[in-house]
Amino acid sequence: MDQNNHEILLEAKNLCKYFPTKDFFGRKKAEVKAVDGIHLAIRKGETFGLVGESGCGKSTLGRTLIRMYEPTSGSIHFKGQDITGWKGKKLLPIHKQMQIIFQDPYSALDPHLNVREIIKESLTAGGSMPVSEMDGRIEELLKRVGMKPDDMHKYAYEFSGGQRQRIGIARALSVEPEFLLCDEPISALDVSIQAQVVNMLEELQEEMGLTYLFVAHDLSMVRHISTRIGVMYLGRLVEVADSDELYENPLHPYTKALLSAIPVADPKIARITNRVVLTGDLPSAMDVPSGCHFHTRCKYAENGCKESVPELREISPGHYVSCSCIQGIMQNESNTLEK
Repeated sequence: MDQNNHEILLEAKNLCKYFPTKDFFGRKKAEVKAVDGIHLAIRKGETFGLVGESGCGKSTLGRTLIRMYEPTSGSIHFKGQDITGWKGKKLLPIHKQMQIIFQDPYSALDPHLNVREIIKESLTAGGSMPVSEMDGRIEELLKRVGMKPDDMHKYAYEFSGGQRQRIGIARALSVEPEFLLCDEPISALDVSIQAQVVNMLEELQEEMGLTYLFVAHDLSMVRHISTRIGVMYLGRLVEVADSDELYENPLHPYTKALLSAIPVADPKIARITNRVVLTGDLPSAMDVPSGCHFHTRCKYAENGCKESVPELREISPGHYVSCSCIQGIMQNESNTLEK
């Protein structure tokens, strides 16, 4: 995928992550194809949004990219280095440079440790700071995420969900990473708090030059924070484009259905909005359809869609779509508009 000469920080090539399932006797039964042949390049300093239905593989892709999960096949390149086969101590520098903000702030923090111990644990694992300087660093991190220095002596149960997430962000920033996987970081928070956390992430990105992979269900928020957006369906990317381009000119049938499901606050507008309703049930990741994974729910599907896997092709500058029928779909829509 051409990146228009922008510096690529993290890149995946034909990346796959399969999880084996076993029967009662421990014999391998099938594989869950959570990530299935992903090609993706994330540019330095951008926020790449990742959206799709629950179970499509968004979080698994993110965790495989930062090497929390071992990839089944394919390759991962970080800052030009192939880190796919790295293991053990060799991965420690990579884990310092690539951190994660977890979805659930309630289970992400150890209830037996106070905030000082939680962040100190991360600093100790990083191994690059003298113990005498850690308290000063922890105070600085807490201030940066909108917390008070005295909060370091409190335990997780003494904080609200939004405050816990701020502590989780402080922990992720403690080792000065370059890349952050934001794994649905606002989905467990009150709506009133979500905007505060997103605004803080944007400020931190500008101050520290961070790069984000932002995984979320809230399509409106993804548009707000993202530079580019990728749409996933059953382990594959079906469309990638700049944020505004994707929302204003979606091309893949699945993307159109996903965007049409965004709630509209005005009842009058909602009644006249054309909803794209998908037929059929979402296939299982243990028994994915052959060829194009989406062909079982696509009204434009042809016989060839069942046999060949469509590549992610550039349809217009920076706009990539994985669909064998895309030219016919675009022509059909053009004819409809002319009428």
